[in-house]
Amino acid sequence: MKAMIIADSDETARSVEGYVAPLGFDSVHYRSAVKALDNIGEIEPDAVFISSGDFPRHWKAIVQFIRSDTGKDRTIIVLLTGERFTAEDADKAIHIGVQAIVRETLDSAEDEPKLAEVFARYKSVDGPGGPARYSHEELAEKAAFMFTNPLTEAIVTGRLERLDTEGLQFRPDVPSAAADLAEGDRVGECSLKIGDDLISADCRVRKGGTILRLDFDGLGEKERRKIEAFIGVGV
Repeated sequence: MKAMIIADSDETARSVEGYVAPLGFDSVHYRSAVKALDNIGEIEPDAVFISSGDFPRHWKAIVQFIRSDTGKDRTIIVLLTGERFTAEDADKAIHIGVQAIVRETLDSAEDEPKLAEVFARYKSVDGPGGPARYSHEELAEKAAFMFTNPLTEAIVTGRLERLDTEGLQFRPDVPSAAADLAEGDRVGECSLKIGDDLISADCRVRKGGTILRLDFDGLGEKERRKIEAFIGVGV
């Protein structure tokens, strides 16, 4: 699957890429809306993310251009917003065919569940390796994750929201306990419990914030097979 990101900001693009990559999307980032629209027919994206903050005068025209010949069941349009986005803008966005409105940082507690609902409604979205065995709610019940913050040595617990053999998404119970972690930081002493198995692993931070995305760093083949069996790869 393909995701098109129309945003001038590299930081915004990285936030979106960090969200869609575990879902199996390949991303293409355009800083120019004109170039994006010129290539949309060739790329045929399954989802388009548009920064209203970077294109405050043009995002409506971009949406209308896409919707002129592309239905909601074919291409999901997500509008990324900043502080200046108004309720009137939101009403207009929904009217012209936007399916989700989220903050451009994707760090609000409501943003990712909102996107998950939209993708579940309009697209069959699977993680790497095929369809996920567990929903987000089931994963939180059947698996657990915790780690020691290398900067403060505090133990960080929370909710495991997504898991594959490349890494995981994790929402700390106390966001401030992991607020000082940044992209690229190495996090050792991580414990992942899946079923009856307890896996010790090192990770690196792909994205910090209230929702952490961590990549496994040097995961062994034995541990990888345990995760594959748990999430249902090949089942």
